[in-house]
Amino acid sequence: MATWSLYRSIEASLYDFITTQAISDSLTDIAGNSINFAVGRKNKNSPSLPLITLYWDSDPTHDITFIGSFTRFGPHTLIIDIYALTETDRLDLTKWVVDTINNGWTYYSYADSANPDSPTKTESGRINVQAFLENTRVNLGQTIDETDAHRHRISISVRKEG
Repeated sequence: MATWSLYRSIEASLYDFITTQAISDSLTDIAGNSINFAVGRKNKNSPSLPLITLYWDSDPTHDITFIGSFTRFGPHTLIIDIYALTETDRLDLTKWVVDTINNGWTYYSYADSANPDSPTKTESGRINVQAFLENTRVNLGQTIDETDAHRHRISISVRKEG
């Protein structure tokens, strides 16, 4: 069974955490519709709005962990895009996401299993949010697609502990 990369495991751990929390919080938009979630950038095959996507953005560029090591020690950047149907939903979903991820989440190491829809996961530490690098409305001008009319981006710097 192939073990997933650190990057894929961080994305999957966040997806698992945030979707579980959405169910626990009975998260809906202003009209009572449930919120869709996806890993990766939004594309034509993404679920309908309202939608929250999350994906890996960059590797750490920090120094090595210690002299003689080639392991990079440093935070990783994740992007969370919120695609809402109204401004109220954009603001409410943004606050919910920030409040939900602020204290970090459990990190799981994932591996392929016999059932591709159900990978094996093993608790392997914690992901801590080091900083909110960006938390802003995405402004694409006046003539934009309805999909991007109420879009918000949160970028976070995270570090795996343990």
